[in-house]
Amino acid sequence: MSDVPFFAFMDNILFLHSTESTNSDAYSLAVKGAVHGFGVLADMQSAGKGRLGRNWISPAGTGLYCSIVLRPNLSFTEFPKLTLTAGLALCTAVESILPDGLFGLKWPNDLYCLRRKCGGILVESSTPSCPDNESFVVVGIGINVNTQLDEFPLELQHKVTSLRILSGKIYNIKDLYKKIRTSLLEHVRIHEKRGFEKILHEWRKRDVLFEKEMQWVTHDKEVITARGMGPDENGQLLARDSDGKIHEILSGDVQQATNGEQ
Repeated sequence: MSDVPFFAFMDNILFLHSTESTNSDAYSLAVKGAVHGFGVLADMQSAGKGRLGRNWISPAGTGLYCSIVLRPNLSFTEFPKLTLTAGLALCTAVESILPDGLFGLKWPNDLYCLRRKCGGILVESSTPSCPDNESFVVVGIGINVNTQLDEFPLELQHKVTSLRILSGKIYNIKDLYKKIRTSLLEHVRIHEKRGFEKILHEWRKRDVLFEKEMQWVTHDKEVITARGMGPDENGQLLARDSDGKIHEILSGDVQQATNGEQ
C-alpha cells in the first residue's frame, strides 16, 4: 500500500496516490475489520488485478481504480452472484451520465459500450471457513474514464473505449466513484431484500452476448461454439450449441465467435 495517501481515512474512503492493487489493499483492510461500504480509491495501480490472473492497465490520472468492501446480509453461497450484482450497479451508474442504451454487460464481469470494453469488475471474498459475522466481499472496479485512445497499448486500441472517448467530456473521478459506490450499495440492498431474481432480470436486459454465437475453451482444451442464452438463476452462463445441447459455463473467458473478444 502506498505511504502517500491523498487524505487520511475519511468518509469510509482511503485515497491513495499510487498502489499495487486496490483489491489487495481493501482485502487486507477487510481482514482487519473495515466496515461495509469502505472503499480504496487510487490514482494509479502498478499491479492492478483482472480476471484469470491478468493485469488491469491503470495509467495515472485517467481511470477509476477502486475497491469496495461489502459485508452483505447474504449466505456465503450467494457471494459468487455478487459479480453480476456489481456489474448491474456499475452499468446503472454510467447509464445515468451517458445516454441510456449505450452500455451493456458481458458475462461475467465486463462493462461494454458500442462493442468495446470500458470497464471491468473483480470480486474476491473471504474464505468459506471465515465466521459468518466476519465474512466479506471485495468488489474491485476499473473504468476507463478520461483515457484517450492513444494512451492505450496499440494492440488494445480496437477493443477498448473510455467515457471521454464516448462523450468528449472530462469527468471528475472522485465524483464518479461516489456515484458508483452509491449504486453498488443500493443494488446489494436489492439483492438482500428482493433476492437475486430482481438483479438477474435487469442484468439480462444488458447482456451483450445474448443470442450471439460465442466460443470458449474447456478445461480439456476443447473449443466450444454455441449461442448465448444468458445467465441462469445461479449466475452461470448458459449456451446452446448447433446440436441443441445446453452448456453450463462456470468460469473462463468467453468470446463472441464472429468478431473476436467482446
